[in-house]
Amino acid sequence: MTSIVQEECFAMNQRQFWSASVLLLAAALAACKPGESVAQALALGRSEARAVQAERQWSEHRVATPDGELFYTRLGQGPVLVVIPGGPGGSGHHLRHAFAPLARDFSVLIVDNIGRGRSARLADPSRYTLERDAEDIERLRVFLGQKTIAVYGHSYGGLVAQQFAISHPERLNHLVLGNTLHGAASWQSQIDGFKVWLKLHEPERWEQLLALRAQGALTASAEAQALVAPAFAPLYWADRVQPHAKAPASADPRDAFNPEVYAAMLGPDAEWQIGGSLRKVELLPRLSVVKAPTLVLTGRYDPVAPPLLARQIGAALKAAPSEQQIFEHSGHRPFIEEPEAWRQRVTTFLQH
Repeated sequence: MTSIVQEECFAMNQRQFWSASVLLLAAALAACKPGESVAQALALGRSEARAVQAERQWSEHRVATPDGELFYTRLGQGPVLVVIPGGPGGSGHHLRHAFAPLARDFSVLIVDNIGRGRSARLADPSRYTLERDAEDIERLRVFLGQKTIAVYGHSYGGLVAQQFAISHPERLNHLVLGNTLHGAASWQSQIDGFKVWLKLHEPERWEQLLALRAQGALTASAEAQALVAPAFAPLYWADRVQPHAKAPASADPRDAFNPEVYAAMLGPDAEWQIGGSLRKVELLPRLSVVKAPTLVLTGRYDPVAPPLLARQIGAALKAAPSEQQIFEHSGHRPFIEEPEAWRQRVTTFLQH
């Protein structure tokens, strides 16, 4: 027989459950977009709630470097896996929920390169370079006391991972290149691809963009960004119609995207013509020095890093045992669109 206290606790839990359920349903109804079902909104709500819970589990750390404090978060126990976010200019905060499942088997560290997230800023923006970003990873390795580390670079972070592998091949035990490019030429190719898509599919926006450019506005301007950002955002997904769960927003303003880093590395007209410190970077000819096992990932519908780039990177890894994986139902973020298949593929690779 249950005690009065137990019965009261049970009743309280029931009230809390139904109260939470009503709130979740109300939030889902309020968040419903045109053409979206309540079930879809509820699924997104549950996914985002799990993301918030996962985000809170990460511990926060700082490393003193010659360029200021380097910030990283850590979750899990096991072999070290350093994760480098995209951008350039993005923090690692938005990757916490997606990469948390890897912490079942690894000690996952997500780093904010200098100039991004909660790491220090440079007084001279011209010092934001790929080579300097790669040295952040080496300084982190030294701080951790690890002879070698595994590195996962996503999008722009994959360029940093490649540069680290080139500069410090003996310090790498596994390399994962996720949805990434291999230099200025491939970056310009994806810029041109986005421009063609805009011209063909949203001619009104395209004409407005040309009019802005005729007035002297570059794509970094607020007016140009207001035009292109809403058009380009859906292209990063395989399913461009259905809504996708968002990473939990950070309460720390430092986690916001840093346009100064973006402009320094890609130039002031980065959605039209690559410039900045990346404009002469080409990594394919230099990948022959990499010897660590390498996994190159992309999505079938990734407009930034399409499967052709993954094949080109794989072919350039002449001294490294390399594998390639195309996720058939993903765009630029297979860790969100096919999370379990992605987790299993990455885990299996890193454990061998």
